Amino acid sequence: MSPDQIVALVLALTGPPATDPLFDVIAAGGADPRYPVHAAACPRPLAPFEIEGKTVACGSVDVPEDHDHPEGRRLALSFMIFKSRSLAPAPDAVVHLHGGPGSGIVERVALTATMFEQIRARRDVVAFDQRGVDTSAGAQSRCWDTLASDPKGLAEAAKGSAVPGLQDRLTRACLAEIAASGADIAQINTAQNARDVAAVMHTLGYPVYNAYGISYGTKLAQEVMRSAPEGLRAVVLDSVAPVQEPIYDTLALPHAEAIQNIFDACTADPRCAAAYPDLRARFWALMTRLETDPVASPAGPVTQDVLFTLVDGRNDYKAQLQGLTGYLPQIVAELERGETKTLMAVQEGRIALHPTPESALAGLTGREDEAMVQARAALRIAQMQALSDANLTEALTALEAARRAEDLHTGPVEAFEAALTEAAQALPDAQAKVAFGAAYLRLRKGDATLPPILALISTHFPAPEAARLRALAEELSPAQLAQVFARIGADNRALDRVLLSGFQTQMFACQEDRDINSPAGAAVVSARLQRDFGWPASLTAAFEGIVTEGFYKPCAAFTPHPRKGFHDPVTAAIPTLVLQGLMDTQTAPSWGAEMVASLPKGRLVVLPESGHGTLAFSQCARDLGVAFFEALEAPLDTRCAATLAPAFLLPDGSFSK
Repeated sequence: MSPDQIVALVLALTGPPATDPLFDVIAAGGADPRYPVHAAACPRPLAPFEIEGKTVACGSVDVPEDHDHPEGRRLALSFMIFKSRSLAPAPDAVVHLHGGPGSGIVERVALTATMFEQIRARRDVVAFDQRGVDTSAGAQSRCWDTLASDPKGLAEAAKGSAVPGLQDRLTRACLAEIAASGADIAQINTAQNARDVAAVMHTLGYPVYNAYGISYGTKLAQEVMRSAPEGLRAVVLDSVAPVQEPIYDTLALPHAEAIQNIFDACTADPRCAAAYPDLRARFWALMTRLETDPVASPAGPVTQDVLFTLVDGRNDYKAQLQGLTGYLPQIVAELERGETKTLMAVQEGRIALHPTPESALAGLTGREDEAMVQARAALRIAQMQALSDANLTEALTALEAARRAEDLHTGPVEAFEAALTEAAQALPDAQAKVAFGAAYLRLRKGDATLPPILALISTHFPAPEAARLRALAEELSPAQLAQVFARIGADNRALDRVLLSGFQTQMFACQEDRDINSPAGAAVVSARLQRDFGWPASLTAAFEGIVTEGFYKPCAAFTPHPRKGFHDPVTAAIPTLVLQGLMDTQTAPSWGAEMVASLPKGRLVVLPESGHGTLAFSQCARDLGVAFFEALEAPLDTRCAATLAPAFLLPDGSFSK
């Protein structure tokens, strides 16, 4: 960050509130009157170095519930714009189409800012929560009465306790509540989502734009390419889910391919193949043996589940297991002998899976020439810069938090909430506490005004206590009342997740994907895994159980709404870059080639040592996306992908490359 940018940020955080906090297009109410734009405060905390109204801005776009009937009900889609860092940005912004379905992005500000930072060097980035999801949920999936109907069961489930029948009861009650509200849940689908994308981008002032879809976002991007392509310049599909694939029947296939890719990489490496012959057969034989005969280790028994979780965990970028592939053949060979040396070294962090400048220099023994002196000096400078950046980030984050707290004047809010909590805990019995909890949850359904608070107080507390609480509530300003209601939502976020984390996915999956998924189809996939990949029957049966419990059973409560042609391969002639990781256990690595096969202007880059969302795994993936958007027709230099291929640890302690 440049000195002038730091000065601007400090002034923004310490000076008076900005008098012009809106981007021009938001201040004007949008560029398309069919889709009005409304300003809103951005979720906190902002990513470091972001200035609301300068580098980021937030709000909502009103779109029709049914784009074919724009005169009907409206939905508010929450968005965030990340402005380009360039003083001369390209006009075609990038819209981030998030995954799921049913996993929003707007409240994960720092994640979006980090993942798309390089794209912002030249382009604005727009993120929005898709219809029916998180901050864009609205009446289509905000079942306040349902959530308030069983606060005790929700609380137990939120703590991890099994509550028999709770999920089914909540799902059916939520569907009934949505229907009673007049909302049409059938309009929560990918086709309407695709038209939302165009509406959001055009009214935010981007008549020409690009799309970057990840996971379900690739499925949405395909529908935009097919049915709402106006203004769509180019697309990056990262970790692709082809619309023609029965994603739920094939839940285990990505896991199988990601594991098979370990064996294929070893076979393609002559030294690895010689050191670990028949690796696939040995791995699955070991997995079968561990099911009944675990290997002892200092950290506890190494079971089938322990080994599978380790191998499968390479897909999670947060787990920092990138680089583990090169050690897996040796781990298998040792476990066959009842040894756990390499496994324990990995689990205890004694193996640097991610080489650092420090470890690279440490490995250069026996050199004390001028080049080494310069390398050490450069390393010290880099370490000092990293420490300086970390300290600056910490200080600015704390400064923003302090400014935010000062602006909100939270004293009266905290005094009221403390008194309300104390009074609730003093209620005479469990029945009274549950009744209060249900009413407290229902507050989120109405307006953020004083009357609902006063009604809650008078209904649930005796006169002396009610008078004290009422006096505290009446001291709250409108802004402080809004904060009380916001905290009610935040306080109960864990309860919401008991229902919404599954329900928001099911709205899409159960309504539009059941026509190509079935238990019979899942059984066919299981047989293929056993036949073609060597999987044991017990493991495929476990995955079939997961699909049944997570998809087929909950979907019984929903009415299917299949659409003709929705599962046909997309053939749009729009420049498309497909990025697919070989460690991806959520979308099968082979689906990348399948996707490109139907796209006249599609290009595929396969990335070793990358899991789901290659953007999060390597600089290579981030650079390829930027290069593609900059010059759509130019050849892509994909040599960086080859450098990600693993080197394998050999029995003598050397590496194969």
